Amino acid sequence: MDTKLVRGHRRASVFLTESELQDLRARQRTFEGAYWRTSLAAFSTGLLILKVFTREFYKIGITFFAFGLALLAIALWRRRTAGDVFDLTVPFRTSGNWIILTTIVTLASYIVLFTLLLNI
Repeated sequence: MDTKLVRGHRRASVFLTESELQDLRARQRTFEGAYWRTSLAAFSTGLLILKVFTREFYKIGITFFAFGLALLAIALWRRRTAGDVFDLTVPFRTSGNWIILTTIVTLASYIVLFTLLLNI
């Protein structure tokens, strides 16, 4: 049973206005889609490196896979903790913590990639 409510209604049975639907779609396309697209690009880059280059580049390909997996985990975690976007009683909170987490993961990946490239 879905216990999460949207404006006091079960999520599965709520009727949203056209404006609310448009806001919800824009939010999903912008925030959730960006994480998924970046994750997919990292997976594709890792696969390309593993298929095209020699064994000495495998660690770089695996680093891209790990980066994609981390971004996918952040996207899923962010989606599960998002809450109701139309509940006006909950104060607006920026995405600062998610940006900091994404920045840390990205910087760590870049540092690993840089050191791997220097060792080749």
